[in-house]
Amino acid sequence: MAAAGTGSNPDMEIENDNKPTNHPKKNEFDLGADFIAFEDSDDEDEPSKTGRPPHKGATNSYFDRPTTEFHGGKRRRPVDEDEDPDEGPMTGPPPGCPWMGHRNYSKMASVPIMLTQELWDFVDYISPTKEEHQIQEYVVRLVRKTVKDLWSNADVVVFGSFDTMLYLPTSDLDIVLLRDGGFNKLDLNRLASHLRRSGIANEVTVISKAKVPLVKFKESITGIPVDISFNLTNGIDSGQVISTYINEIPALRPLTMLVKYFLMIKNHNEVYKGGIGSYTTVIMILSFLQMHPQIQVGNIDPMDNLGVLLIEFFELYGLCFNYTRVGLTVRDNGSYFEKKDMPTNHRSGRSGQAQKLLLSCIDPNDPTNDTAKGSYSLQKIREVFAGAYGALTQAVQNRDRELFMDDKRVSSSHVQFDDRNRVAADSKQKSSGLHRSTQVSLIKEVYQVPMHIIRHRQKIAKVFLDGTYQVMFGDPIVHSLDLKTV
Repeated sequence: MAAAGTGSNPDMEIENDNKPTNHPKKNEFDLGADFIAFEDSDDEDEPSKTGRPPHKGATNSYFDRPTTEFHGGKRRRPVDEDEDPDEGPMTGPPPGCPWMGHRNYSKMASVPIMLTQELWDFVDYISPTKEEHQIQEYVVRLVRKTVKDLWSNADVVVFGSFDTMLYLPTSDLDIVLLRDGGFNKLDLNRLASHLRRSGIANEVTVISKAKVPLVKFKESITGIPVDISFNLTNGIDSGQVISTYINEIPALRPLTMLVKYFLMIKNHNEVYKGGIGSYTTVIMILSFLQMHPQIQVGNIDPMDNLGVLLIEFFELYGLCFNYTRVGLTVRDNGSYFEKKDMPTNHRSGRSGQAQKLLLSCIDPNDPTNDTAKGSYSLQKIREVFAGAYGALTQAVQNRDRELFMDDKRVSSSHVQFDDRNRVAADSKQKSSGLHRSTQVSLIKEVYQVPMHIIRHRQKIAKVFLDGTYQVMFGDPIVHSLDLKTV
């Protein structure tokens, strides 16, 4: 693999002898070879046309990012002044693609730019609005008040994706209770009973036998899922580390949102079910960015290349990574290591094939902790990553043929990118016949927004507009926070 993360050690091959079976067919790609062919570009100074805010001078805090425009109450990312992707007739978005509909992607200069812009629009769409974040804060206040009624000396601390602003529309709200003297297993049931009696919780479940005992429930007004753990501070520490990395590497946030959402819709995001948790997901993406050769030498700006980077992420962890022999760490700018050198206390105790297919990720906060040791469904996860790689590359190839290649030029199965920004090298001329055709999503085979998520967000918006929590806590009722992302 040439593009994503072979590292600097020639002996540390990221090759997998047992590749999933649902990868692209050999007549589509030569397996083991990078599908991206690098070519020299004559336009080194051509500006980015992804439509996202420029990387140079970009704010580190997601709260401080430039204000976006809106269309029908939804967020949209500003585009370059010299292009007008809204010009001309368009149809509505394809089913399951509510992030589309306001932008004519096919008028952009190349398919890779279209892909990156659509991914930016998707990230904007699934990111929380200010109203949604305000409701989350109200839920935290309600839980804190309820817990204090039971244990007045307990501290109620929110952490995880809420703290790092990496939560999805249906993400769990992670809360930890801290108290001198700690808690015992009886306290889990005591809290569960108290939550039921208080009326703030539905579907209360006690998970007492997990490595991290939890009380899980859905807040009764909004249906927001809440996980409460006890006297564990590692989640708080990991959130601080993630925030630091996001400030240093802005592209980490959108890529994390994309991979987290993908794992969620594939039901592979719960560690207690063998999936990959949020913390491990961030570490995998961070390692991918640290070890990427083109990023290492500064040849590409990750913020301008979300599309190709997402494809390469799925390729690396779906087809090429050697889970049997290789582990990863993001400490000291990132590296790979041989699993045989891993300390015994990192290993989960599984044997045979299950042990071989475990991912090993070293916790940057605690080098004795392997954050991925509970992700035992790696075989299935690897297969869905490979499937996403195949679906996205096929969509890019097909769209490139439709828009930019005539019959005489359709001879290669590779989408070709230049060496600077990975923009299609032969896409400077636009097709005049297809730019005002129907909307085409490049990501709909991998990303869709099901109706239950849309309804959940509508419910949250209604709760905010009704002022339910504002009345409960005596706050002034504000009917709109301009629907801008936080």
